[in-house]
Amino acid sequence: MNEHTLAGSMEESRRNAAMALNCPSAITVRPDGSESVRYRYPTTFLYLQQGRLSLYPRMRAICHWHMDLEFTRVLKGHMMYFVNGEIVRVDEGEAIFINSRALHYGFSDDGEECDFYCALIHPIRVGAPPEVYRHFILPLIENKDIPFALLRPEDATGRNIVHQLDRLFQSSDDRTLAITALSVFFSIIKDLAEREEPRAQNNPASTHQDTTLSAMRAMTDYIQHHYMENITLSDIACAGAVGRSTCGAIFRHTLAQTPMQYTVSMRVHAAAGLLRDTELPVASVAKNTGFSSASYFAKTFNKVMGCAPKAFRNTHD
Repeated sequence: MNEHTLAGSMEESRRNAAMALNCPSAITVRPDGSESVRYRYPTTFLYLQQGRLSLYPRMRAICHWHMDLEFTRVLKGHMMYFVNGEIVRVDEGEAIFINSRALHYGFSDDGEECDFYCALIHPIRVGAPPEVYRHFILPLIENKDIPFALLRPEDATGRNIVHQLDRLFQSSDDRTLAITALSVFFSIIKDLAEREEPRAQNNPASTHQDTTLSAMRAMTDYIQHHYMENITLSDIACAGAVGRSTCGAIFRHTLAQTPMQYTVSMRVHAAAGLLRDTELPVASVAKNTGFSSASYFAKTFNKVMGCAPKAFRNTHD
């Protein structure tokens, strides 16, 4: 089955999944910037989800990282991915592998819709035999030179991995999913290990990039831990041990946002989670997420999410 047939056969299920997906709250970020993954299949530490970029605020996910290996497969349109300071385009029929601990997010660069599915699997909790983990999984997830890999169907290895991902997603409702997930995981690990070893040897890490990424992590971690407070640009820059102008330049280069725009985005994402998961009054949600007043919160939330806080809560009851 080719990618066009697959996309057509899954069109109806994709619409239903996208309608059911609470994208603004789908990515729950801890204070250290890591995602708290809500595994759809906890026994296999597997997360599978379909979605579309238009369900995210401004068609942009929040910047985050996680221990899990991530695979995003574009079914229709295209998506841009920021990964550790680099931006890569993923076109229809292609997929992208995001390595463990890589700082990343997906977004639209032109406002065009993108339908996709995403699979996350925890490389440690999956239960690989010690010998396999030590010789194949650990070298991959600890290699800073491989933050991502673009998987194209015209490349033999990429085609096989995309096929395995389609196989996994098509089995999402089968009782044998756990076995399929393990089979797919080890097949992909084998392909990635064979494909990425030469690249890792020929591309030493950039000291400058590592320094910038370290500062970026420290600053986003600070925001994600203190967004409910009245933080300033100086506070954020200090967290990254850089000056204010360098702080702004790093954010604009890596996230296409200013530090304060990222802070507001973090607050809105947190507020969306409280509106969805609690019964706190809107004024309390505003106060708990760092907004100076309920009116400013309502105005900002509406601008980012496209609806008022109460309307958002009503649609997610």
